[in-house]
Amino acid sequence: MPERGELLQIALFLVVLFVALWRVQEDRRYLWFEEEGHLLIKAVSVPVALPERLRLKVKVLEGELHDLRGREAYLTLYGSLDIPSKTFLLYARVRAEGDYIHISGSYRDIEEVYFLQPAVRDRFIKKAEREIEDPQVRALVLTYLFGEARDTLPQDLQYYFLKTGLVHLLVISGFHVGMVFLTLKYLLPYPYGMLLGIAGVSLYVLFLVPAEPPVLRAWLMLLLWVLVRIYEGRPNSLGILLFSGSLLLLFEPEFSHSFSFWLSFFATLYIVLGLRLLPAEGSQTYRHLVLPFAVSFFAFMGVSPLLLSFTHTSLGSVLFSPVVGYLFLPFTAYGVLELLTFFSLPTFPLELIGKLILKVVSLLSAFDFQFGLELSVKSAFLLATAGASVLYMLSTKFQTSDTQAPFP
Repeated sequence: MPERGELLQIALFLVVLFVALWRVQEDRRYLWFEEEGHLLIKAVSVPVALPERLRLKVKVLEGELHDLRGREAYLTLYGSLDIPSKTFLLYARVRAEGDYIHISGSYRDIEEVYFLQPAVRDRFIKKAEREIEDPQVRALVLTYLFGEARDTLPQDLQYYFLKTGLVHLLVISGFHVGMVFLTLKYLLPYPYGMLLGIAGVSLYVLFLVPAEPPVLRAWLMLLLWVLVRIYEGRPNSLGILLFSGSLLLLFEPEFSHSFSFWLSFFATLYIVLGLRLLPAEGSQTYRHLVLPFAVSFFAFMGVSPLLLSFTHTSLGSVLFSPVVGYLFLPFTAYGVLELLTFFSLPTFPLELIGKLILKVVSLLSAFDFQFGLELSVKSAFLLATAGASVLYMLSTKFQTSDTQAPFP
């Protein structure tokens, strides 16, 4: 039978979700316009050079269009090869349509440039760019460790990751957060190692990577998991996931319309529920071979309906994720050490492992397991929710364990 606590968590999550949807609907009722005005904007992604223009993601800090304050948008800057600074005042044309906010202007429309003290994240990125010689590995580090946009990668590498279904490995989420935690955890004995891991992960999330829904979800889950373990409790992964999701939607109702939030949420939900059907313990082969493929399979089942509503999906995600994931383990561990030392260690090991990862992904791209299906957004969410409901009922009937992984 379902646990009462889990049912209450599910009810709480649904209530918070409906409130978040209502709040966003009310907020966006007035966000439909085409206007011009002065905007103080800050770049939050690496500019992508296109013919005669730049394209980048920005955040509106201040400006004459008050409805845009604090919002993120996409800026197209014509006639420029680079931006003059991270923060500048631009007389821009704006088109806002609910979720879609597009800002455009010419470099001649830049009226003031603000050379602010570089943020911690910017300092680390600049240091990494100086120290890592190989341009492809440098792009991989910026995308994988710092959460820069995938456009930072050369187009051929983007194609390889998309075709193999491995692009999710580049999105900072549970895998990244878990690896940072584990690397730091084993530097000190219990429980100080766990506290060090939490402190390190918190600094990583708050200062070094963008505050995207997947990384915030993973961070909150890990924080709650560790607190429960330290107080000698048994973490309930489903309850932790639902509570974390409720907190995010409560404080950031916009996440209710974020595909990255729902992809991360459903992937984790399916993993948590799916692993309940499998034994928690087993042989080394079971733990290091069977379980990774099971995690990959359940995550694939959770995200595929949503992916099919706007793009394609690939069975390669199930087959290749465990293989390439193991290659990312030493890459992430050494990357964390580089972060701890401000990239003062030799970068040769990082570049060697990075080249190996990119080579393996390019070789795996020869296998085509992509498929598409016309699926509406509504149908995708109904299908994903129905599948999760079936998994939940099966897990309550045949439950063998509750995964205690802090970063599912």
